[in-house]
Amino acid sequence: MTRSTSSAEPGPAQVLRQENFADALRAAIHRRGLTLERIQSRLAARGVRVSLATLSYWQQGRSRPERRKSLHALREIETILGLPPSTLLDLLPSSKSRGRGSSSPRRGQEPAQPAVLLDRAGKGISVLSVSDFCTVDAGRNLRSISTTQVVRAVAEPQDRILLVHAIDDGDALPTDIRVRIGRLGEVRVDKDNGYLAAEILFGRTLVSDTTTVIEYDTILATGTAPSRRYERRLRSTMHSCLIRVGFDPAARPARCYEYHHPTGPAVPAERGRLFTDDAMTVHTFVPNAAPGVYGISWCWE
Repeated sequence: MTRSTSSAEPGPAQVLRQENFADALRAAIHRRGLTLERIQSRLAARGVRVSLATLSYWQQGRSRPERRKSLHALREIETILGLPPSTLLDLLPSSKSRGRGSSSPRRGQEPAQPAVLLDRAGKGISVLSVSDFCTVDAGRNLRSISTTQVVRAVAEPQDRILLVHAIDDGDALPTDIRVRIGRLGEVRVDKDNGYLAAEILFGRTLVSDTTTVIEYDTILATGTAPSRRYERRLRSTMHSCLIRVGFDPAARPARCYEYHHPTGPAVPAERGRLFTDDAMTVHTFVPNAAPGVYGISWCWE
């Protein structure tokens, strides 16, 4: 009996069209006709150990790969499932803002624990709005991030804000921070955990409910691999969050996506397709942005 064309195995394009990680993983597994036990066995043959419960949680959307070992396993799963590199990885929002660089910042580098840095960030200061413009060069590397923030003092006196920049495994820290409105203060680096914290001084002391604007550029060096995304984590609600990415014409992406991962355990990410304009830029704009992770991802394949 001839098989109906409606029951034919779905192609990779159907996986690529999925808007969240769990749906894409399930579609890819269905396409290959593999059981989770078989995937686990093939991973073990590659020296990668993942429990069946973990694989099940990933495809149900109850959890997602986050640790370095899990992300390595996901890359192997993409190969096992016959997917282009980063097909599933690009659907994962991260808890870190993405960036690349290699050299040390121009100020002193006193080690500091990430939890301490994050705990200090924003105390006494409320960020009302943020705008990031990222540039991707012809070599497909994220090279600079230009940021404008409107901030308000919620306690007094306030004369500075602490910024935290975090990177992924394998990336390097920014080479420089150039402040255009304000003045760069102390810079601290935690290389082991991939965090850089920098103070920007306002140049005046804010009393409660007064506002100021800061502008600065984060300069990045060439990374060891092409950049694939940029994102920003909001710790509190903002009036607006704007993220723009500009691509060199020689590095026009094949696909771009905006995504949002709300705060909360096992909450599925929201994802939508973006298209470059005549200036080779894409953007995502969120008014009344709630706490969570907002970002743009892209790929060239």
